[in-house]
Amino acid sequence: MHVQFGRVLALVAGAFALCLAVLVVVVVLARDEGAIQSDLMLSENITRAIATQPEVRLDQVAGFDWDRVLIVQPGTPRAAISKRLGREWTGIDTIDGGELLIFLRGGDVARFADYRGSYAWEGFSRPFTELPRSRAVLHVRDRVVRP
Repeated sequence: MHVQFGRVLALVAGAFALCLAVLVVVVVLARDEGAIQSDLMLSENITRAIATQPEVRLDQVAGFDWDRVLIVQPGTPRAAISKRLGREWTGIDTIDGGELLIFLRGGDVARFADYRGSYAWEGFSRPFTELPRSRAVLHVRDRVVRP
C-alpha cells in the first residue's frame, strides 16, 4: 500500500513539474521584450489627486525625471500614438480605458500612466495634448478635468 501511494505521489509531482516547465516556456516565448507596462502607482496617484484636488500639478505627482507629458484620448489607435511619438508605441493598455499620460524625457518614454477615474476630460486638443513640465497642470471642477 505504501509503495503504491509513493508511486502515485511521484507521478503527480512529475506531472506538476512538467506543467510548470511548459508554463515557463510559454511565458518566455510569448513575452514582448519591447513592451512597457503602465506605472500602477503613478496611475493611482494621478487618479487620486484628480478626485481630491482642484489643481493637480503633474510635476508634483510624477516626481521622476521628465520634460513633457503627452495626454492621449481614450480609444486612440496604437498606430496614431506611434506616429505621434515617432516610434512604435509598445505600451500595454489597461482595460480601464481612460486617458493615457505618457511622460517623455527627451525623445524617450520615461513612464506612462492611465487615468482610472470617471471624470470627464474637456478642453484638451484631441487626440493629443502635449504639455511641458512647467505647464503640466490639471484643473478639476465639477468632475471635469481641464488643462
